[in-house]
Amino acid sequence: MNSYYTIKTGKDDQFYFNLKAGNHEIILQSEGYQNKEGAINGIESVQANSQDRNNFEIRFSKRDEPYFVLKATNGQIIGKSEMYSSSGAMENGIDSVMANGKTQKIHDLTDDDEKKHERSIIVNGREKIWCQKFISFNELVKLAFDSFNDNPNTCYTVTYSRGHGSKPEGSMVKGEEVKVKSKMIFNVSATDKS
Repeated sequence: MNSYYTIKTGKDDQFYFNLKAGNHEIILQSEGYQNKEGAINGIESVQANSQDRNNFEIRFSKRDEPYFVLKATNGQIIGKSEMYSSSGAMENGIDSVMANGKTQKIHDLTDDDEKKHERSIIVNGREKIWCQKFISFNELVKLAFDSFNDNPNTCYTVTYSRGHGSKPEGSMVKGEEVKVKSKMIFNVSATDKS
């Protein structure tokens, strides 16, 4: 069985990667990244830096459990291990990352995550499926009219209802976005000022 990386999104909407051994055990996990490209760059950094034992730093948790972090040449942490029961087990973990870190196999699970976030919204009376947590003014105009006309004579109005929390209804202006909730209703209209 071969080792591989996985990329996924967390509950905080950041991107994370894990390095998994051939038995599917996580042997290294990343910090959060703002975008998928950052996570991919992190994987490339692990592939390059995991081959030098000097890039591994041994640490201890508050409960005195050994673990390690992998650092890039600039000193930035690019991944950390689980907590180990002994120093010997941790050393085996380092050996495993060195042996498996150069793998080129990446499983992108973010597409699966997007399916989990599918929400049905109503735009101008028509049901639409939206896969992101937020939707912008421009995206709503495109959903309503199949395009966004940036003509200064065209004025768009966007209102919504059945939204989140303390502001379940309101209006939006260009540049704004709102958090999407299933069955949220949007009304988008266009008027010609000329």
